Amino acid sequence: MCQCLLRDLTNVEARLQAAAKISLFLDYDGTLVPFVQDPAEAKLDEQTRETVARISSNDRFTVSMISGRSVSDLRDHIGVQSVVYAGNHGLEICGNGLQFIEPTAATRREELAQLSRKLAADLQFVEGAVVEYKGLTTTVHYRLAAARDISKIENVVRAAVASAAESFRTASSKMAVEVVPRTGWDKGRAAAWINQRQGGKPLSFYFGDDESDEDAFRVLPDGITVRVGSCTATYARYCVADPHAVHNFLTWLGDHVPA
Repeated sequence: MCQCLLRDLTNVEARLQAAAKISLFLDYDGTLVPFVQDPAEAKLDEQTRETVARISSNDRFTVSMISGRSVSDLRDHIGVQSVVYAGNHGLEICGNGLQFIEPTAATRREELAQLSRKLAADLQFVEGAVVEYKGLTTTVHYRLAAARDISKIENVVRAAVASAAESFRTASSKMAVEVVPRTGWDKGRAAAWINQRQGGKPLSFYFGDDESDEDAFRVLPDGITVRVGSCTATYARYCVADPHAVHNFLTWLGDHVPA
C-alpha cells in the first residue's frame, strides 16, 4: 500500500540530492488542477506555473507534462517553454529538442475523425455528452450529463468502437470514455522514451490521478511515483490527497532543487 509522500520528505530529499539527473512527470487534470465542469476552464494558477518554470530551468531536471489533452491544448493551458509536452496519453511528444508522434496512431487520424463524427451524431440528443476529437485520440465527456444518461453514453461509445475494434479500444477515465488507437503505446512507454533521451538513468518523479497513469507507475518501480487522490489498488509508491497537495510538494521541490 502506498504511503503519504509528504510524510517521507527526508528520504525523498536524500534521493534528490544523490541524483545526477531528475525527471519530473506531471499529469494535468486532477493532478495540477482540480476537475471542473468545463475542461477549458481548468486553469493553472500563476504561482504553480512559476514554480514549474523555476524547476524546469535547472539543468539537472527534465520536466514533462503528460496528459490525455493534446499537445497544443497543454501548451495553451501551461505556457512554460522549458518543459516537454506529452499529449494524447504520450502519443505525441515535443519540447526541449524532442519530437515524436506514434506512427500507427498517426496513420489512423482520418479513421478516428470519422468514428468521432459518428459518435457526435449518435450522441447529439443526449444533453451533456461532448465528443472531443484530439487528432490522435478522442474523449467523450459526460461531466455535464445527467447521472441517468451516463451508462447510455458509455454503451454508445463502446458499441461504436466495437465496430472498429481492430484499430481502436476504449479506456475509462474520470467522467469520460477515451477512444484510443491500438498501438501498444501508453504513458509508461512515453515516460520511458523521454527518460532514455536524457542519457543515464534519471531519478523519476511521476504524479498522476488517472488509471492511464498506472502504466507509468508500473514502468518506474524505482521512481517516486505518486497517485493523486485515492491510493487503493495502485502501483504508485506514494499518494497525496489532491492538486493542492501536489502544489505544496512542488513548492518544496522548488526550494530543494540541487544546484
